[in-house]
Amino acid sequence: MTWSLSPTLSPLLVLAGIQGIIYIYDPLSKERVSVLRGHGGRITSVTAHPRKPHIICTTSRDHTMRLWDLHLPKPMKVVAADPEAARLGPPFGNPLTGGEEEGIGPGKCFAVSAGGVGDGHKATVLDASLHPFLNIVATSSVDHAVMLWMYEPPPSPTASVCTLAIIGRPVFCFKRFHMAQVIRVHWLSPSVLLSQTSQSFSAGHDNFPGKLVVWEWLHYEALKEAAENGVKYARDYLNSTDSSSYKILAEVHIRQPTAMPLSISGTMATLTTSSIIRVIDLSLLIARARPDPDVALLHRDLSLEHEEEWQEKLREIKRQQWESAGNLWFPGVVDAVEIVNQNLEKTYNAVLYHGILIRVGERERVQVWLPSEALSH
Repeated sequence: MTWSLSPTLSPLLVLAGIQGIIYIYDPLSKERVSVLRGHGGRITSVTAHPRKPHIICTTSRDHTMRLWDLHLPKPMKVVAADPEAARLGPPFGNPLTGGEEEGIGPGKCFAVSAGGVGDGHKATVLDASLHPFLNIVATSSVDHAVMLWMYEPPPSPTASVCTLAIIGRPVFCFKRFHMAQVIRVHWLSPSVLLSQTSQSFSAGHDNFPGKLVVWEWLHYEALKEAAENGVKYARDYLNSTDSSSYKILAEVHIRQPTAMPLSISGTMATLTTSSIIRVIDLSLLIARARPDPDVALLHRDLSLEHEEEWQEKLREIKRQQWESAGNLWFPGVVDAVEIVNQNLEKTYNAVLYHGILIRVGERERVQVWLPSEALSH
């Protein structure tokens, strides 16, 4: 779910989910505005552009992300930039059956990432975040990767045709510092991102705790300069498939198998499990002062001559990660609610909105706290 704006600046509520369909409602008139189809699987996230809320991004189990402009009118025709894409069905993703319409009401898909083939995501795409200034969207996936995709802006609402672009290759792909599915990605600033992985369980292997990583994208200034000068940035194969253009600023390991994706508001975030809600000030996370243990797992220490010594070192690194991840209070946590101790039902989600903590639980129960009151309730 996300919020958007109509051409008259009235609020719009955008919903999507298991059917792969996007529903847009006007909460003031209580009427449905649009129904948009295209994804070939369940939609896993929907997010709006931070400065242009009529542009939204959806991710899906069909291994793709899609960009939509909700201001493009229904009569506008959608054509493919690649003629071969038309064989996939309107709008060049999920073939429609039964004669149903591609969409009802305004809104058109103007870009879709290639998924499952080529250099795109190889598994379900779980989350996306639109860059506030550049035409770039970050996506995260079950395949352990975070990818950055460049896109062309949508056409004017007065244009007669919308050309749907299929983005075949990301400009950057980061997969060196996550060992499990990446369930959350978010731009904290124009060059700094936060990504979150879930706890990993592998039969016959040691488990990895979940992790929050704050990291800097080192090529931001280069792309910004190219955009300002009207120069097209040249993609290169290495950055598009396995980039090292990043610097890890901070990281936290979390041993919570039921951890949900972070809810972020400015520099504040809520990390929710079925029994604990943590309120985190991301600006207070301690800067990383040592090499990332996960990266050390990928590069053998040449000073260790014997395989037994190497395996022992790996076990020690994993043990340290697992033990450190069990702490409820880690640097950056400014408040917490332990639901089990309050005899409350299971938590489905929690969000922080302008300093107010809102919790949704079982039996359609909603609770509201001020963070300073969280431990006393």
